Amino acid sequence: MRTKAKGFSLLELLIALTLSTMVMLMLSMGMSIVLKEWTRSSNRLDTSIEKVLVLLQIERALQGAYPHLYRDVEENKNYIFFEGDEEQISWVSTVSPGRKPGLTTWQLLPSEDTNGLEIRIVPAFAGDPTERLEEYATVTTALENYNVSFEYLYIDEKLKDDTQWLKEWSAKKLQSLPYAVRISLESEDTTTDSIEIIAIIQAHRHPKLKPIKP
Repeated sequence: MRTKAKGFSLLELLIALTLSTMVMLMLSMGMSIVLKEWTRSSNRLDTSIEKVLVLLQIERALQGAYPHLYRDVEENKNYIFFEGDEEQISWVSTVSPGRKPGLTTWQLLPSEDTNGLEIRIVPAFAGDPTERLEEYATVTTALENYNVSFEYLYIDEKLKDDTQWLKEWSAKKLQSLPYAVRISLESEDTTTDSIEIIAIIQAHRHPKLKPIKP
């Protein structure tokens, strides 16, 4: 007695191939979505790390702010270099990006090309660093799509409870540096949280000059 051999019909084979193709297509689409999301996440992570590093560098540079004394030849007077308002700030710091010895002049101001922050850095020598910032500074742009603002902490040394955040600070007039600088960053993206940093300045007085109350 012969046993009839069992096999697949052509229809069954076509159905199996179709199902296999659909499964492979779904797996391929899933992998593509995962890879795209992974790339977006990696890009966001890289951007976040870069932003944090820039903010840490700025915070360290402000913490290392130094009451750099220069002489105004026209007025024949000594002044401390530190000028700031809500949008920009210039100061001399003991901190430099390349950890080079000596003092470094920093300036932060709104970028003209992008909605971000322009960072100007130049070695601080004798004299007013303002001209060197305009002509010889190394310029970089960071924190794009952020609106950056600055405030300056004043503390009355006689009345410790008398503290206030000022919208501007001129060491040329006040003969001292602020006790701290508050940096506020507001993102244009509503899904991104705002950031606030307070950098405490230790060397806010010069031994030769007496601070003036604002």
